[in-house]
Amino acid sequence: MFRIDGAKSITQVPLQYTMRTALSLILLLLLAPTIGAISASAEITDNGNSITVTGTETWDAASQIDKDLTVVDGATLFIDTTAAVGSGLTITVAEGATLTLNGDLVGSDVDAGLLVYNDTELYLNFGDLSETGKVRINFDHTIPETAMFNVTIGNETQNAVGADHVDIPAALDGTPLVVEFHVYYFFATQITSVQALHSGSGGTVVVDAENLNHTGGSLKWNAASFSLDVQGTLNVNGATIAGADINCAHTCVMTEATLMGSAPVHIGNDGSLTINQSSVQGSRTDEDIIAHDQATIAYIDSTGTGGQTDAWIRLLSQRVLHTNAGNITLHATGLGYSGSTIDNVTDSNGHVNFALSEQSRIVEWLDGDGVYHEENAEILLTLSSHWGDFQTTIDAPRTPVATAAVPLPFISVESIELEANIGSLGSKISGDVVVKNSGTVAVTGVNFWCYAGTELQDTTQLTVSLAPGESKTIYVSWYGNAAGSQTLECKPNIPTVMQSITEDVSNINGATSDEVKWSTAEEVEDQPLIIYAALVAVVLLGTFIISNQATKKINEGAQEDTDAPVASDETKVALEDAEFEEEM
Repeated sequence: MFRIDGAKSITQVPLQYTMRTALSLILLLLLAPTIGAISASAEITDNGNSITVTGTETWDAASQIDKDLTVVDGATLFIDTTAAVGSGLTITVAEGATLTLNGDLVGSDVDAGLLVYNDTELYLNFGDLSETGKVRINFDHTIPETAMFNVTIGNETQNAVGADHVDIPAALDGTPLVVEFHVYYFFATQITSVQALHSGSGGTVVVDAENLNHTGGSLKWNAASFSLDVQGTLNVNGATIAGADINCAHTCVMTEATLMGSAPVHIGNDGSLTINQSSVQGSRTDEDIIAHDQATIAYIDSTGTGGQTDAWIRLLSQRVLHTNAGNITLHATGLGYSGSTIDNVTDSNGHVNFALSEQSRIVEWLDGDGVYHEENAEILLTLSSHWGDFQTTIDAPRTPVATAAVPLPFISVESIELEANIGSLGSKISGDVVVKNSGTVAVTGVNFWCYAGTELQDTTQLTVSLAPGESKTIYVSWYGNAAGSQTLECKPNIPTVMQSITEDVSNINGATSDEVKWSTAEEVEDQPLIIYAALVAVVLLGTFIISNQATKKINEGAQEDTDAPVASDETKVALEDAEFEEEM
């Protein structure tokens, strides 16, 4: 086995492994046996387009899989020797089925490239082919005129600008060669292969990208040769899987396995992967293994592609937060692979998908050096209103969907007590309104509006601030504006941003006073009898007082007559004559 690392490590490929891999592929292509050469029974079905395994089968001879292969529910397939898989084919392990690889599974058409940078070096030795010749280095695209791209072997330097390969004179007599790159070019460039060109009898020797010894490069697999879809169980025991696109939707166990150009391995949300004492060599992305959402991974004593390629990551399919209100602002820091800062706002239902980029959805990872990392992210949720700002800070959830709630007040009118139940239009009736905040946060500037039925009433302004659990009594004056019997109902005025959650922040039924009868001053006949009785009493009391004052004055006058001087004789005679006439 061999390991291909990135910019910080040297890749060593044992010669015997390279020869063994090349010979195995050549042997498979020469033999190219059909599926009929596979040890099979009547439990294998070949309909001309696909092969189906329905029982327990063991394939112990070199084979060519040249059609889509399915191991169905309840079936088990053992592949004990190397099997070559045709390009673009799919091997499906159905739910309830098992595929065990004790032999290699090799794609017949691999697509790999070695990413090269300014400090990349290649180490070549083609053996004793010729005293002189050329080394051709093939690139995956034409190097543009705007780049600087020089390739050097010994004292020979070639400029690759404007070409998709360079030919550099070199000794091909078994002398070790070092290829140096001096690159200033924004876009990644891959070496697809290196050739030894000479006039000797040995012919052209080609070394593919996956077999190149290098430092400072990174092996990249551009496209999978075939697909391996595991809905059931996959066991890999000391075998190599080359050029596969592997999906572990259920259970994959790899022990002393080699994945060459078969990364990234995808682990589904309900899937699991145990990779023990194994090697992953080259990936089509920046990671060897991608655990999706709640997938399970056990990475034990294994090595990966290394360098800039992470051994594994956990990638969430989405990051949706369900909150308890619309228009809540979300401020996230330290999010994902790069520790991003993100701001967003919940929709009218209180939902927000706050992390759209892939990097912000990577919540944990094992880097190319084997160091474990996890995001350290927080989310501040704020609901701003004229009642105040209501906030909470939470750790960023590491699940596709999560819930969070901003603490809220709960404002209610407990009672309304008025001083009278009769009033005249244009005058007022006063009373007390008891309000309460039974929520968990304080509020400021809560306005209360009062109604008679659906009509807003003319009252004094009712504004209050309340701590959590606090009750207050506020004074109210109600000015009547319509004749008849009415009750007064007072409710808090809900801020616009909270109107969709009115029932969560207030008692929508409010509180109602006793009935008050409003009338105009001219409507005497409509006044209660008690008013008439009071008026009569006032009249009688006034009459009594006036009569009493008159009697008192008469008595005082009589007293004054007693104290007056005695009348003359003439006066007495006149009075007596008057009395006589009255008697007559």
